[in-house]
Amino acid sequence: MEVHAYPTEAAVPVDLAEARRIADLHLTDPGDAAAGISTVVTEFDTGFTVVAVFGAGAAQKEGLQTEGLQTEGLPPPAVGGSVCVIDKSTGAVSYWPSYPTALVAEQYTEMLRTGRLVIEDGWPDPDDIGTEDTDTEDVHSDDASGDVTIDYESS
Repeated sequence: MEVHAYPTEAAVPVDLAEARRIADLHLTDPGDAAAGISTVVTEFDTGFTVVAVFGAGAAQKEGLQTEGLQTEGLPPPAVGGSVCVIDKSTGAVSYWPSYPTALVAEQYTEMLRTGRLVIEDGWPDPDDIGTEDTDTEDVHSDDASGDVTIDYESS
């Protein structure tokens, strides 16, 4: 398995302030603050994890490098979200499942150590995501509108 990361225009090596800037630019949605979602940035040896959480107090706890990456007392992560990692040496961003921060940091470091981190040339085109044809569903594109229709019953 390889982990794919996407480039940023980061000043490297990335420090906490630069990680926060990358998170604000690439990993937040304009409606997050109104929905009570903030991000927690946690530093580890080779990068920073970024987790979207519910709760206004989260921003006050971010950026602390805690021994063993203990995160007790942090608000719960946003449901359906992911954990992102910002690489210290390149500023590239990768996406991870909603695992505990310490586990993501451990797995990320292992991927980096074994050469299984692939930094792409650019970010994926959002228009291309989710439009692949599969064996289990029939996908049609209306070229005039660009809408994609998935017919689950024709298979």
